[in-house]
Amino acid sequence: MVKTESSGASQFSFRKHDTVGSAAAEEDSQFLSDCFLDTGDLQFLRDCSDPKRIVVGRTGTGKSALIYELGRCHPNVVHLSPHDLSLNFIATNKVIAFFEEAGVNLAPFYVLLWKHLLVVELLKKKFHIVNEGAHSEFMKRMKAFLYKDRYKEQAVEYLEQWGKKFWLTTEQRIHELTDRVEENLKGAVDGKLAGITFSTDGARKLSLEQRQEVVEHGLDAVSKVQIRELENMFIVLEDNVFNDPQEHYYVAIDMLDEDWADDRIRFKLIRALIDAVRRFKSIPNVKIILALRQDLLDKVLNFEIVPGFQEEKYKSLYLDLKWNQKDLVTLIERRINRLIQRRYTKGDISFADVFTKHVDGVLTLDYMLERTFNRPRDIIVFVNECLELCDGRTDISSSIIKQAEERYSQERLKSLANEWNLIWPNLIHTAQVFRGFRDHFGVNEITEEVLQERYIDIVSEITDANSDPITRSLEGLYASDGNFGSVRSFVLREFYATGLIGIKVGPTDSISWARLTARGRLGPGEVRGSSIVYVHPMFHRVLGIKYSH
Repeated sequence: MVKTESSGASQFSFRKHDTVGSAAAEEDSQFLSDCFLDTGDLQFLRDCSDPKRIVVGRTGTGKSALIYELGRCHPNVVHLSPHDLSLNFIATNKVIAFFEEAGVNLAPFYVLLWKHLLVVELLKKKFHIVNEGAHSEFMKRMKAFLYKDRYKEQAVEYLEQWGKKFWLTTEQRIHELTDRVEENLKGAVDGKLAGITFSTDGARKLSLEQRQEVVEHGLDAVSKVQIRELENMFIVLEDNVFNDPQEHYYVAIDMLDEDWADDRIRFKLIRALIDAVRRFKSIPNVKIILALRQDLLDKVLNFEIVPGFQEEKYKSLYLDLKWNQKDLVTLIERRINRLIQRRYTKGDISFADVFTKHVDGVLTLDYMLERTFNRPRDIIVFVNECLELCDGRTDISSSIIKQAEERYSQERLKSLANEWNLIWPNLIHTAQVFRGFRDHFGVNEITEEVLQERYIDIVSEITDANSDPITRSLEGLYASDGNFGSVRSFVLREFYATGLIGIKVGPTDSISWARLTARGRLGPGEVRGSSIVYVHPMFHRVLGIKYSH
């Protein structure tokens, strides 16, 4: 129970719709500004000499919040979203779709697109190019200090050819560049192959000989798009434009994990963006920053087999977001303070001032944090669910917490399913395999009969079993050559990777959770009949998990 500073008699009480902020950073500007907690990641992001520039983490780990804070504390940040760029224009372009379907590697064009867009955005920010007059002044300055250097003069020629309208929106520039590439590609085969229709269907109707010819001419057209002058432009940016070590510039691109284009083209564009980001490392006072969910990053890098691809080359770029419980406690106490202080007291309010001390004999904060993935979003959502039930109350009791946990657990399972939808689209259904189990149990308790019975219960809810590795494997239980032991091991390892369960491999091992390990997966031989499965406490309520005694 909290008392006011002055009289000590009146009591604070929660109001309807009180919250400690929004789960989504883009909807949480007020709390983010006042309550941002830097766990050490911001300094790496601000340091242009540090290679870390791809912010990687699971949903709710604070990727967007970190980028928001960078923009709040630094004046030279350009924020871009794929929604603002109209990248679906490329996905729906019939000529590009034709050459994609025919098998032409358009990756060089996609990389060029990002390089061009990012170069222009940086120059616009640096020289405040917002209209034709500002652009003319900029070009005069460029020509003045690049005079008599032929390579750098070529960079100016590039700007004159491709950057005449710097003040256009990024969306308009994408359209302009894509239209030019479209003309190049069409011109490569026009007149050489009769009766071609530039569309996906048109490419599917090509004969093998025609397809080979389209690929040959298409690759030639794409190679011509790789403008040498653009590479010269990078030298100019490094030597003459962004050469002040006291003046740093950033371009931050977020929301790449949202639905802004068809997956096939989206994965290719993100892969090209990552390659473009690597190229900008050569400019010491510039940093291109991306925010990517871990599952999306894995999908993008493994979507297509690229000869000579080595993921190790990318790992130095990753800034992996991890939270410990101490930081989460600090974060939630800051947010509780902000909620209460704005209309009540200037004194500090702790978690213990408003929450009961114990739940089921466990310290309340430990109880609640145990039901999270150690992510800010989880604990914020849990506290908000509690506050939703506290209109007019002065404190939060254990019964309120347990009541709030019902809805919280349901919402977290939906969130988990959404998070992993790219890889396990049927997770919201397959998770029901564990309904009614104890909180931990031996792998051998999942017999073939039990697994078949559970799958029969959920199969009617599944529209496409082949799209999901878990349901595809469970279908194998009914095949004549199906191996139950292999199916069980595979399914448990997949559930482990989602975070739904943890596994104690052997009697002397500790419980392993994917979110706490570097590799996030277990090998086939690591799940044995004697291993113990632990259902994550976050999902106990929604799955009706029973507690072992």
